[in-house]
Amino acid sequence: MDNLTTTSTAPVGSEGNPNIALLAFSSVTIRGLASRKGKHVPVTLLRAASFPARRFTLYDPDCDELEGWDSLVLPEGKPHLELKLGKRLAVGRIGFIYAARILRILDKPGGIPILNHPIDISTKLVIKLVRPTNCRSLAREAWFYERLPEEEGYQGAVVPRCYGFYTTSTSSILSRRRRVQIGPWIDESGSHVPLDFSELKESEDFLPDDSAVGRAFRDDGRTCWADSPWSTWQPDPENPLLGVLILERLGATYSRKTYDENPQSRMDIADLVDDLSSVTIQHDDFKFNNIVRTPSGVVCPRHGYAHEWRVIDFDRSVRWAKTANTDESVMSGNRSFYDRKYFPTLFWGYPEEYC
Repeated sequence: MDNLTTTSTAPVGSEGNPNIALLAFSSVTIRGLASRKGKHVPVTLLRAASFPARRFTLYDPDCDELEGWDSLVLPEGKPHLELKLGKRLAVGRIGFIYAARILRILDKPGGIPILNHPIDISTKLVIKLVRPTNCRSLAREAWFYERLPEEEGYQGAVVPRCYGFYTTSTSSILSRRRRVQIGPWIDESGSHVPLDFSELKESEDFLPDDSAVGRAFRDDGRTCWADSPWSTWQPDPENPLLGVLILERLGATYSRKTYDENPQSRMDIADLVDDLSSVTIQHDDFKFNNIVRTPSGVVCPRHGYAHEWRVIDFDRSVRWAKTANTDESVMSGNRSFYDRKYFPTLFWGYPEEYC
Protein backbone atom coordinates (compact mmCIF):
# COMPACT_ATOMS: atom_id res chain seq x y z
CA MET A 1 0.00 0.00 0.00
CA ASP A 2 1.16 3.57 -0.69
CA ASN A 3 2.82 5.50 2.11
CA LEU A 4 0.23 7.52 4.01
CA THR A 5 2.84 10.24 4.54
CA THR A 6 3.35 10.74 0.79
CA THR A 7 3.06 14.40 -0.12
CA SER A 8 0.47 15.71 -2.54
CA THR A 9 1.12 17.91 -5.55
CA ALA A 10 -1.58 20.37 -4.56
CA PRO A 11 -0.57 24.01 -4.05
CA VAL A 12 -0.57 25.46 -0.57
CA GLY A 13 -1.60 28.99 0.33
CA SER A 14 0.71 30.87 2.72
CA GLU A 15 3.35 28.17 2.25
CA GLY A 16 6.02 28.32 4.92
CA ASN A 17 4.09 30.71 7.17
CA PRO A 18 4.76 29.43 10.72
CA ASN A 19 1.79 31.42 12.04
CA ILE A 20 -0.65 29.17 10.17
CA ALA A 21 -1.51 26.29 12.51
CA LEU A 22 -1.95 23.72 9.72
CA LEU A 23 1.56 24.42 8.38
CA ALA A 24 3.39 24.73 11.71
CA PHE A 25 4.59 21.17 12.45
CA SER A 26 5.88 18.09 10.62
CA SER A 27 5.81 15.64 13.53
CA VAL A 28 4.61 15.22 17.10
CA THR A 29 5.57 13.22 20.17
CA ILE A 30 2.81 12.44 22.67
CA ARG A 31 3.70 11.47 26.23
CA GLY A 32 1.17 9.61 28.37
CA LEU A 33 -0.50 7.84 25.46
CA ALA A 34 1.40 4.53 25.46
CA SER A 35 2.88 2.40 28.22
CA ARG A 36 4.80 -0.80 28.86
CA LYS A 37 4.38 -2.53 32.24
CA GLY A 38 3.10 0.66 33.82
CA LYS A 39 5.84 2.90 32.44
CA HIS A 40 5.00 5.59 29.90
CA VAL A 41 6.55 5.27 26.45
CA PRO A 42 6.64 8.38 24.21
CA VAL A 43 4.93 7.99 20.83
CA THR A 44 6.18 9.90 17.77
CA LEU A 45 3.86 10.36 14.79
CA LEU A 46 4.43 11.96 11.37
CA ARG A 47 2.13 14.14 9.30
CA ALA A 48 -0.12 12.03 7.10
CA ALA A 49 -2.08 12.72 3.94
CA SER A 50 -5.76 13.57 4.26
CA PHE A 51 -8.50 11.83 2.25
CA PRO A 52 -10.19 13.97 -0.45
CA ALA A 53 -13.92 13.63 -0.99
CA ARG A 54 -15.85 13.21 -4.19
CA ARG A 55 -18.08 16.10 -5.22
CA PHE A 56 -21.54 15.99 -3.72
CA THR A 57 -24.28 16.85 -6.21
CA LEU A 58 -28.04 17.06 -6.27
CA TYR A 59 -28.64 18.18 -9.84
CA ASP A 60 -25.56 19.09 -11.89
CA PRO A 61 -24.08 15.89 -13.34
CA ASP A 62 -20.93 17.55 -14.70
CA CYS A 63 -18.59 20.23 -13.47
CA ASP A 64 -15.26 21.50 -14.82
CA GLU A 65 -14.03 22.72 -11.44
CA LEU A 66 -10.95 20.58 -10.73
CA GLU A 67 -8.88 22.77 -8.42
CA GLY A 68 -9.10 22.87 -4.65
CA TRP A 69 -9.77 19.16 -4.08
CA ASP A 70 -6.33 17.59 -3.63
CA SER A 71 -4.87 16.91 -0.20
CA LEU A 72 -2.68 19.61 1.26
CA VAL A 73 1.04 19.31 0.62
CA LEU A 74 2.49 17.92 3.84
CA PRO A 75 4.78 20.43 5.56
CA GLU A 76 8.33 19.06 5.49
CA GLY A 77 11.21 20.17 7.67
CA LYS A 78 8.92 22.02 10.07
CA PRO A 79 9.35 22.00 13.87
CA HIS A 80 8.48 19.07 16.10
CA LEU A 81 5.71 19.34 18.71
CA GLU A 82 5.94 17.59 22.09
CA LEU A 83 2.65 17.10 23.97
CA LYS A 84 1.52 15.68 27.29
CA LEU A 85 -1.78 13.79 27.14
CA GLY A 86 -4.33 15.08 29.63
CA LYS A 87 -7.75 13.89 30.74
CA ARG A 88 -10.37 12.39 28.49
CA LEU A 89 -12.97 15.00 27.54
CA ALA A 90 -15.35 13.06 25.33
CA VAL A 91 -15.98 9.84 23.42
CA GLY A 92 -17.41 9.94 19.90
CA ARG A 93 -18.38 7.67 17.04
CA ILE A 94 -14.87 7.35 15.62
CA GLY A 95 -12.64 8.06 18.61
CA PHE A 96 -11.74 9.85 21.81
CA ILE A 97 -11.03 13.48 22.69
CA TYR A 98 -8.25 14.26 25.16
CA ALA A 99 -6.90 17.49 26.56
CA ALA A 100 -3.25 18.09 25.70
CA ARG A 101 -0.53 20.42 26.96
CA ILE A 102 2.45 21.63 24.94
CA LEU A 103 5.70 20.59 26.61
CA ARG A 104 8.21 21.82 24.06
CA ILE A 105 8.61 22.85 20.45
CA LEU A 106 11.82 21.46 18.93
CA ASP A 107 13.57 22.07 15.63
CA LYS A 108 13.22 18.33 14.87
CA PRO A 109 12.46 15.10 16.78
CA GLY A 110 15.05 14.86 19.55
CA GLY A 111 16.42 18.26 18.55
CA ILE A 112 16.90 21.57 20.33
CA PRO A 113 14.06 23.71 21.75
CA ILE A 114 12.69 26.66 19.77
CA LEU A 115 12.07 29.44 22.27
CA ASN A 116 10.40 32.04 20.04
CA HIS A 117 8.03 29.94 17.93
CA PRO A 118 4.87 31.83 16.79
CA ILE A 119 2.66 29.13 18.36
CA ASP A 120 2.63 30.01 22.06
CA ILE A 121 3.59 27.15 24.36
CA SER A 122 0.60 28.01 26.59
CA THR A 123 -1.86 27.25 23.76
CA LYS A 124 -4.50 24.76 24.93
CA LEU A 125 -5.01 21.82 22.60
CA VAL A 126 -7.07 18.68 22.21
CA ILE A 127 -6.06 15.40 20.62
CA LYS A 128 -8.69 13.48 18.67
CA LEU A 129 -7.45 9.89 18.83
CA VAL A 130 -9.20 7.68 16.31
CA ARG A 131 -10.24 4.09 16.91
CA PRO A 132 -7.92 1.75 14.95
CA THR A 133 -10.86 0.79 12.71
CA ASN A 134 -11.79 4.35 11.70
CA CYS A 135 -8.63 5.97 10.36
CA ARG A 136 -10.22 6.77 6.97
CA SER A 137 -12.86 8.87 8.70
CA LEU A 138 -10.24 10.91 10.55
CA ALA A 139 -8.26 11.36 7.33
CA ARG A 140 -11.45 12.69 5.73
CA GLU A 141 -12.05 15.10 8.62
CA ALA A 142 -8.49 16.38 8.17
CA TRP A 143 -9.28 17.11 4.51
CA PHE A 144 -12.22 19.29 5.47
CA TYR A 145 -10.04 21.34 7.81
CA GLU A 146 -7.71 21.87 4.85
CA ARG A 147 -10.69 23.27 2.94
CA LEU A 148 -11.28 25.77 5.78
CA PRO A 149 -8.07 27.84 5.65
CA GLU A 150 -7.05 30.01 8.56
CA GLU A 151 -5.75 32.74 6.25
CA GLU A 152 -9.26 33.14 4.78
CA GLY A 153 -10.94 33.50 8.15
CA TYR A 154 -12.32 29.99 8.68
CA GLN A 155 -9.99 28.21 11.11
CA GLY A 156 -9.89 30.27 14.29
CA ALA A 157 -13.09 32.12 13.40
CA VAL A 158 -15.64 29.48 12.30
CA VAL A 159 -13.94 26.18 13.19
CA PRO A 160 -11.07 25.43 15.59
CA ARG A 161 -7.50 25.83 14.41
CA CYS A 162 -6.12 22.50 13.23
CA TYR A 163 -2.46 21.60 13.82
CA GLY A 164 -2.47 18.59 11.55
CA PHE A 165 -3.25 14.90 11.09
CA TYR A 166 -0.55 12.44 12.21
CA THR A 167 -0.16 8.66 12.06
CA THR A 168 2.23 5.86 12.98
CA SER A 169 2.03 2.08 12.91
CA THR A 170 1.87 0.52 16.35
CA SER A 171 4.66 -1.90 15.38
CA SER A 172 6.99 1.11 15.29
CA ILE A 173 6.30 1.91 18.96
CA LEU A 174 8.58 -0.42 20.88
CA SER A 175 9.92 -0.60 24.42
CA ARG A 176 12.86 -2.97 24.76
CA ARG A 177 11.77 -4.51 21.45
CA ARG A 178 8.31 -5.26 22.83
CA ARG A 179 5.01 -3.72 21.82
CA VAL A 180 3.38 -1.17 24.05
CA GLN A 181 -0.24 -0.62 25.07
CA ILE A 182 -2.22 2.38 23.83
CA GLY A 183 -4.23 3.48 26.87
CA PRO A 184 -7.46 4.61 25.14
CA TRP A 185 -7.60 1.33 23.20
CA ILE A 186 -7.91 -0.80 26.34
CA ASP A 187 -11.54 -1.84 26.85
CA GLU A 188 -13.44 -2.39 30.09
CA SER A 189 -12.26 -6.00 30.31
CA GLY A 190 -8.63 -4.95 29.98
CA SER A 191 -8.30 -6.35 26.46
CA HIS A 192 -6.12 -4.46 24.03
CA VAL A 193 -5.72 -4.40 20.27
CA PRO A 194 -4.94 -6.27 18.05
CA LEU A 195 -8.71 -6.54 17.99
CA ASP A 196 -10.83 -9.29 16.53
CA PHE A 197 -11.45 -7.47 13.26
CA SER A 198 -13.32 -10.49 11.88
CA GLU A 199 -16.48 -9.02 13.40
CA LEU A 200 -15.84 -5.59 11.92
CA LYS A 201 -18.74 -4.44 9.80
CA GLU A 202 -18.00 -2.72 6.51
CA SER A 203 -20.18 0.18 7.61
CA GLU A 204 -17.99 0.94 10.65
CA ASP A 205 -15.67 3.20 8.62
CA PHE A 206 -18.06 3.88 5.76
CA LEU A 207 -17.91 7.39 4.29
CA PRO A 208 -20.77 9.12 2.44
CA ASP A 209 -19.01 8.96 -0.94
CA ASP A 210 -17.95 5.30 -0.69
CA SER A 211 -21.08 4.30 -2.59
CA ALA A 212 -21.00 4.06 -6.37
CA VAL A 213 -20.66 7.37 -8.18
CA GLY A 214 -23.99 8.48 -9.54
CA ARG A 215 -26.69 10.96 -8.65
CA ALA A 216 -25.26 11.78 -5.22
CA PHE A 217 -21.49 11.98 -5.93
CA ARG A 218 -19.32 12.73 -8.95
CA ASP A 219 -15.61 12.49 -9.74
CA ASP A 220 -15.77 15.08 -12.55
CA GLY A 221 -12.45 13.89 -13.93
CA ARG A 222 -10.58 14.32 -10.65
CA THR A 223 -8.41 11.39 -9.57
CA CYS A 224 -7.53 12.53 -6.03
CA TRP A 225 -10.11 10.21 -4.40
CA ALA A 226 -9.05 7.09 -6.31
CA ASP A 227 -5.34 7.94 -6.06
CA SER A 228 -5.48 8.33 -2.29
CA PRO A 229 -4.14 5.36 -0.28
CA TRP A 230 -7.16 5.86 1.99
CA SER A 231 -9.58 4.83 -0.78
CA THR A 232 -8.53 1.18 -0.33
CA TRP A 233 -7.20 1.28 3.22
CA GLN A 234 -8.22 -1.54 5.56
CA PRO A 235 -7.37 -1.87 9.27
CA ASP A 236 -4.67 -4.39 10.08
CA PRO A 237 -5.41 -6.36 13.28
CA GLU A 238 -1.74 -7.35 13.63
CA ASN A 239 -0.41 -3.82 13.19
CA PRO A 240 -3.15 -1.28 13.99
CA LEU A 241 -2.60 2.26 12.77
CA LEU A 242 -2.50 5.03 15.36
CA GLY A 243 -3.97 8.30 14.07
CA VAL A 244 -4.54 11.66 15.76
CA LEU A 245 -5.91 15.06 14.78
CA ILE A 246 -4.61 17.98 16.86
CA LEU A 247 -6.96 20.94 17.35
CA GLU A 248 -7.21 24.02 19.52
CA ARG A 249 -9.21 23.43 22.68
CA LEU A 250 -12.53 25.22 22.93
CA GLY A 251 -15.31 25.38 25.52
CA ALA A 252 -18.68 23.86 26.35
CA THR A 253 -21.17 22.63 23.77
CA TYR A 254 -24.28 24.57 22.77
CA SER A 255 -27.34 23.95 24.95
CA ARG A 256 -31.07 24.51 25.09
CA LYS A 257 -30.47 26.90 27.96
CA THR A 258 -28.28 29.05 25.72
CA TYR A 259 -30.86 28.81 22.95
CA ASP A 260 -33.63 29.99 25.29
CA GLU A 261 -31.71 32.70 27.16
CA ASN A 262 -29.52 34.11 24.40
CA PRO A 263 -31.52 34.77 21.20
CA GLN A 264 -28.44 36.30 19.56
CA SER A 265 -26.79 32.89 19.69
CA ARG A 266 -29.38 31.59 17.22
CA MET A 267 -28.29 34.13 14.61
CA ASP A 268 -24.69 33.19 15.35
CA ILE A 269 -25.47 29.54 14.58
CA ALA A 270 -27.24 30.51 11.33
CA ASP A 271 -24.21 32.58 10.32
CA LEU A 272 -21.91 29.61 10.94
CA VAL A 273 -24.01 27.56 8.50
CA ASP A 274 -23.64 30.45 6.07
CA ASP A 275 -19.85 30.42 6.55
CA LEU A 276 -19.63 26.71 5.73
CA SER A 277 -21.83 27.18 2.67
CA SER A 278 -19.50 29.95 1.46
CA VAL A 279 -16.75 27.36 1.09
CA THR A 280 -19.20 24.77 -0.33
CA ILE A 281 -19.31 22.49 2.72
CA GLN A 282 -22.41 20.80 4.11
CA HIS A 283 -21.69 19.50 7.61
CA ASP A 284 -24.29 16.69 7.65
CA ASP A 285 -24.05 16.21 11.43
CA PHE A 286 -24.85 19.77 12.45
CA LYS A 287 -26.25 19.51 15.97
CA PHE A 288 -25.84 21.04 19.41
CA ASN A 289 -22.93 18.90 20.60
CA ASN A 290 -20.90 19.75 17.49
CA ILE A 291 -21.18 23.47 18.27
CA VAL A 292 -18.74 24.61 20.96
CA ARG A 293 -18.13 27.92 22.68
CA THR A 294 -14.93 29.85 22.03
CA PRO A 295 -13.15 32.41 24.22
CA SER A 296 -11.36 34.03 21.28
CA GLY A 297 -12.44 37.25 19.61
CA VAL A 298 -11.39 36.60 16.01
CA VAL A 299 -13.66 38.60 13.71
CA CYS A 300 -15.34 36.64 10.92
CA PRO A 301 -14.54 38.47 7.65
CA ARG A 302 -17.89 37.48 6.13
CA HIS A 303 -20.13 38.69 8.95
CA GLY A 304 -18.05 41.44 10.55
CA TYR A 305 -18.21 40.21 14.13
CA ALA A 306 -16.58 37.53 16.29
CA HIS A 307 -18.65 34.36 16.49
CA GLU A 308 -19.05 33.02 20.03
CA TRP A 309 -19.21 29.46 18.69
CA ARG A 310 -17.23 27.09 16.48
CA VAL A 311 -18.25 24.03 14.45
CA ILE A 312 -16.44 20.70 14.99
CA ASP A 313 -16.56 17.07 13.69
CA PHE A 314 -16.42 16.97 9.89
CA ASP A 315 -15.96 13.23 9.26
CA ARG A 316 -19.47 12.90 7.77
CA SER A 317 -19.41 16.15 5.79
CA VAL A 318 -19.75 16.60 2.02
CA ARG A 319 -18.63 19.27 -0.43
CA TRP A 320 -20.12 20.54 -3.66
CA ALA A 321 -18.68 22.81 -6.40
CA LYS A 322 -19.04 26.57 -6.52
CA THR A 323 -19.37 26.57 -10.30
CA ALA A 324 -22.31 24.17 -10.18
CA ASN A 325 -25.01 26.81 -9.82
CA THR A 326 -28.00 24.59 -9.14
CA ASP A 327 -26.12 22.66 -6.47
CA GLU A 328 -24.91 25.85 -4.85
CA SER A 329 -28.35 27.45 -4.73
CA VAL A 330 -29.79 24.39 -3.00
CA MET A 331 -26.96 24.00 -0.50
CA SER A 332 -26.78 27.70 0.32
CA GLY A 333 -30.40 27.35 1.38
CA ASN A 334 -29.21 25.38 4.40
CA ARG A 335 -29.13 28.61 6.36
CA SER A 336 -32.88 29.04 5.96
CA PHE A 337 -33.46 26.12 8.34
CA TYR A 338 -31.77 28.13 11.12
CA ASP A 339 -33.33 31.52 10.35
CA ARG A 340 -36.66 30.24 11.63
CA LYS A 341 -38.02 30.64 15.14
CA TYR A 342 -37.18 27.01 15.93
CA PHE A 343 -34.12 25.02 14.94
CA PRO A 344 -34.64 21.69 13.10
CA THR A 345 -35.56 18.85 15.45
CA LEU A 346 -32.45 16.86 14.50
CA PHE A 347 -30.25 19.70 15.76
CA TRP A 348 -31.08 18.50 19.27
CA GLY A 349 -30.50 14.83 18.49
CA TYR A 350 -32.73 12.16 19.97
CA PRO A 351 -34.75 12.93 23.14
CA GLU A 352 -32.24 11.19 25.40
CA GLU A 353 -29.52 13.53 24.08
CA TYR A 354 -31.37 16.71 25.02
CA CYS A 355 -29.36 18.89 27.35
